[in-house]
Amino acid sequence: MAEFVKVANLDELKEDEIRAVNVAGVRIALYRLGNEVFATSDICTHAGCLLSDSGYTQGEEVECGCHSSRFNLKTGAVTQEPAVEPLKSYPVKIESGSVLIEV
Repeated sequence: MAEFVKVANLDELKEDEIRAVNVAGVRIALYRLGNEVFATSDICTHAGCLLSDSGYTQGEEVECGCHSSRFNLKTGAVTQEPAVEPLKSYPVKIESGSVLIEV
């Protein structure tokens, strides 16, 4: 059964930063847009590069620094090839300043 797990405090996350967290052996990338936080797999579906190492955000998209694949950071959908498979996205909620991800 899925559960929400605390992964960060909201005030620790900065806009335009990709923060990697490890939850139960899974690398997850966190993105902050204003007072919202979104979470996807940290691994690009094109060539396996880590988004938190080589990627950067532009508005509601994250671009992989390896081959310029782009994804919607809210949904994980591909917005620019060469990637064709979406990133897995994870539900996020914020409670009392804590960022929780459903895994």
